[in-house]
Amino acid sequence: MDSPNADLTPSKNSGQPAEDLVDSFINAQSRTSAQSTSFIQCDSTPYAQKIRREFAKYTAKEKTRDRREELATSLAGETMQFTRLITYLGLRSEYTQYSIKSTSICDGLRERIPALVNGTFYNGDTEISVKESMLVKWFEDIHNHLESLDHNLYISSPPSNSYIYENHETSVITGTSIKPDGVIFYSDLISKEIDTVHAIMEAKVEEGGGCTFMEALGQMAEYAHCVWQAQPTRVFVPVIYLYGVRMDLILFARSGYRRVALGEYLYNTCAYGKDETDMIVDSIRRLWFLLIQPPEKFGHFVGVSGLAPYLVFEGDKKSTTVKLATEETNVTLEIKGRIPRKVGVNLRMAYLLVVRYGGNDAVLKLSWAPVERQPEGALYDILQSGKVDYIPHIYCSGVIVSDFLGYRLEYILMEHCGEPLASVFKNDAADPTKKGKLFSDAGHVISKVCACLLQAAKMGVYHRDVSAGNITMRDGKVFLIDWGFGKVIPATLNGETKALVNLAWDIDLDKITKNEDARDGVTGTVLFMGIRVLLGLTSHSIFDDIESVLYVVLAVLSYIGFSRSGTTGSELGKVSARNQAIWKFGCMADDYNYLSHFGVSECSESLRHLLDALRNILFVQNGVFIGGKLLGCNEDVRVVDEVAFKTVLGDKRFGRCFLDSTLVDTNASNSSGSSKRKLGTVAISDADSDKASKLMKKQGSQENLDPNVFNS
Repeated sequence: MDSPNADLTPSKNSGQPAEDLVDSFINAQSRTSAQSTSFIQCDSTPYAQKIRREFAKYTAKEKTRDRREELATSLAGETMQFTRLITYLGLRSEYTQYSIKSTSICDGLRERIPALVNGTFYNGDTEISVKESMLVKWFEDIHNHLESLDHNLYISSPPSNSYIYENHETSVITGTSIKPDGVIFYSDLISKEIDTVHAIMEAKVEEGGGCTFMEALGQMAEYAHCVWQAQPTRVFVPVIYLYGVRMDLILFARSGYRRVALGEYLYNTCAYGKDETDMIVDSIRRLWFLLIQPPEKFGHFVGVSGLAPYLVFEGDKKSTTVKLATEETNVTLEIKGRIPRKVGVNLRMAYLLVVRYGGNDAVLKLSWAPVERQPEGALYDILQSGKVDYIPHIYCSGVIVSDFLGYRLEYILMEHCGEPLASVFKNDAADPTKKGKLFSDAGHVISKVCACLLQAAKMGVYHRDVSAGNITMRDGKVFLIDWGFGKVIPATLNGETKALVNLAWDIDLDKITKNEDARDGVTGTVLFMGIRVLLGLTSHSIFDDIESVLYVVLAVLSYIGFSRSGTTGSELGKVSARNQAIWKFGCMADDYNYLSHFGVSECSESLRHLLDALRNILFVQNGVFIGGKLLGCNEDVRVVDEVAFKTVLGDKRFGRCFLDSTLVDTNASNSSGSSKRKLGTVAISDADSDKASKLMKKQGSQENLDPNVFNS
């Protein structure tokens, strides 16, 4: 018989849920005990409750470990030499000066360096089994000693920022659930919260024993994630990693992590000499050089100070510098708040900040993207050059960090576009007096966003991420925002515009597009993806974007009153993308009841007329439903039904989209006289082509084009 202290750890490969395992264990224990004693008879006994509590603790730890290992596995990483790091950060010259002037900064530490040998911690006359707290205490001693020194003794000038170290072994950082061993805060900011963290320290007794590096990496990545979420000006997040006698810097960037060996900070033998001491001192000096750097040189793209609340952007689109300012002027930005947005620990992300600019509310978007992608600001330049409707006005834009380990940081300052469509409908859906307005708003969204997408396609740009969060409304106006996943079709783009954009942003749109075509993936928000996109087809067309508009409107209409026969977004999220595509195909095949399948229980007659016209554009040709063709064809088989488009757009918008320039059928031999045309590439007029050609010949090269043509 198993004892009450038997191992409760379930096998990961047992295939049995953890809750079932513990129930089985309790019941087995109860049955066995009942044969000899009769006091354990049911699951509510104190013994059963104790087992459940212990098992809950175990499963919580197991879930945490699995979560961290999964997070660590998702991060690309590599080692980096210290000299390469400081060279990459542009600090090589400063480090040379520091090395000369900092030779004596560890004089008070040399005789106090502890040793860690075979799990025993030697500190003077003390010998004790090592614990993480001992490593943390030694790190504190190092920091406190160095922090107390006169900075002028070893660098050319005092650092512009000083820092405060706090032990957090037993307390979380305010505003978070994380509890790293140590935290270094900016000392000139009042609060000691996650948004004032400079660097984090985590200690492990050894690596590979009680904690693998991947588990430790996942733990540190969670810390870095919290910092990324709280600090929009970050370029990377530094975490000091102590393991045994060694000390590393783990640098978390958007492309993943870099592991930089700083060296040993403890003796690994009790028989040490001057060489071992000098080696440890060098490690500590390397650490301190990094920690005394001002934020704009180590971790941020701009200084961090509570005394300078304004930002100033200087330079051109391809190279912008951001500085702090203490006084408000007509070119300064004052950050007023954040617009909630999901921030990941790596890869692409964007912050949206509400700012005050020129006496008006505006939005500052800071976005990280791979360097091989075109900047979102370049897409807006293209759209604005063609006077595309229903996009935000861009005050200015540019690149702040051109390349940090493979990622670029870009900024866009734009007009405030209000609330996401999802929020508008959620907030007002319960008010019966606003139902008519919401139906009217939905109609405007269909007409205006479709017009925007069609005009953008004429300029050679697809959006590729139409969602209920990327359509916004303010004071009755409709906007399509967030073109970060957009794609340029160079063959469609006006040659002069392409040349000017290339010059202004120092990019090559043809090369970028070719690179994207080679490894393009599916983009968009799954709930609103078109059928072809859900099937993984990357030959994106304008119809895929317009199809997303239909799903967005159906989704927000379901807030007004959800149909009993509808399927919720959370239910859809549980099935594969392919099954979602098949589900949408089935719903759209039912021309009479498709609204209820998407959860829409109420709809005005005029809005239903618009929705039906949009459905016909996407899924009907010559009166025949073509959803099956979308499931089985690589290329988009849909064609332009001008009659249906005129219903959706209205006369004025229809004219802007279809009559201002020619839409050609690149696959049909003759489309004249037909009201249905393939919406392929848009022909560049001979006049535009000649103008661009003459401009290039006249000015000789792109370097002579005016790059300020897009500046407001």
